[in-house]
Amino acid sequence: MSSMEEGGSAAGAVSTNQTIIDNNTNNDYVGIDMWFTDVPLSDGEVAKLQSLDKAFGGQPTLRYKPLIQKVPSTLLRNEDFKKYFKLKVISIGPLHHDDLTLRESKGLNLKLAAHFVKKIGVDKKSLYRKIKKEMDSLKECYDPQELEKYRDDNEELAWMFIVDGCANLQAVDMRYDNDDDDGNLLIKNDLLTFLYSDLFLLENQLPFRVLELLTSLGDGKMFMNAIRRFIDDTVINPAENRLLVL
Repeated sequence: MSSMEEGGSAAGAVSTNQTIIDNNTNNDYVGIDMWFTDVPLSDGEVAKLQSLDKAFGGQPTLRYKPLIQKVPSTLLRNEDFKKYFKLKVISIGPLHHDDLTLRESKGLNLKLAAHFVKKIGVDKKSLYRKIKKEMDSLKECYDPQELEKYRDDNEELAWMFIVDGCANLQAVDMRYDNDDDDGNLLIKNDLLTFLYSDLFLLENQLPFRVLELLTSLGDGKMFMNAIRRFIDDTVINPAENRLLVL
C-alpha cells in the first residue's frame, strides 16, 4: 500500500515513462551507451558468445514429411518403449547395418534375398539398376544425419536396399505362401516369429518405394499383395494376429 502526500500524489511512485535528465540548466537528454565497448573480452569469452549464434542457426528445420531416423534419446531411457525399437534377429536398412550383435543377420538377409530373386524370375541386374536410378529420392526418406556415412557412397547403400528389400519381401511371402522351395531356407518357426516382429520396429525401416520398385517386375505383384496383407494383419488388425505375440 502506498502512502499519500499532501496534494494527493503517491509518495515514492515511479513513472513508467520517464526520461533521464542531467542536472544541468539546459535539461539536455542523456543517452546511455549499452555496448560497453570499453570492457575487454578474452578469446574464450568471445567464442562462448558466438556459440549462441551457432546454436540459433543450428535449429532443425520443421519438416512436414516424416523421416526414417533413430529413436530420440528421451525414449531410449524408458524401458517400456524398448520393445518398439530393440532388434532381435534381423537388421533392415542403414540405421543398424553395422551392429555387431546382428552380424549373423547379414547371411540371413542374403539367403532370403537370393530366394526372392529366383522366385520373382527377374534379372538381378535389372532390379539393382531400378534401385540405383532412384537413389537420390530414396535417400530423402531418411534424416540426413543418419546417412552421413553414405553421403558419397550410393553403391553401398543401393546394395543394402536391394538385399534388405528382397529379404523383407521373401520373409513376408513365406508367411502366406506354402511354396515347398521356401523350405530350403531351413529357418525355424521361432526365429521367423522374431524376424516378423523386427520388420516393424521404428529403427528398422526401408522406404516403401524400395519394395514397390522390387515388385514392379516379373511376378512381383504377389509379393506386394503379401506385404499389404502383412501390414493389415500386424498394424490394422493386430488383435486378430496371434503369431507375433511373444
